[in-house]
Amino acid sequence: MSINRMRRMSVLTAAMTLSALTTLGALPAGASTTEYANALPTNAAPDRTAPNCITDREDKGKVYTTVWVTNECKRYYRVKLIMARGADSRCFSIRPGQTRMSKSRGVSPYLERVVLC
Repeated sequence: MSINRMRRMSVLTAAMTLSALTTLGALPAGASTTEYANALPTNAAPDRTAPNCITDREDKGKVYTTVWVTNECKRYYRVKLIMARGADSRCFSIRPGQTRMSKSRGVSPYLERVVLC
């Protein structure tokens, strides 16, 4: 298939999709998809990774994983443990010098990252 034919097909597909969205009422008739997407508010705040002075230690199991988080910083933080293949922790406070424990259940869960909340 030639490059020009592939370009025409992709432009045609995009035009058909846009006309279908406009016909169904998903987009206002005069709006382009990028303008409309930029106009929508986003409620999801990006996860901020915890600083390096918050350390963790894991005890991995087949069903449960226990994670200990220690705050070696000079201030309070609210953190959440994001687990892969397991349940995330709730958001909890940790003061300087304190160690907190969290258990996660899943299929061989492990700590993916620690985020601020």
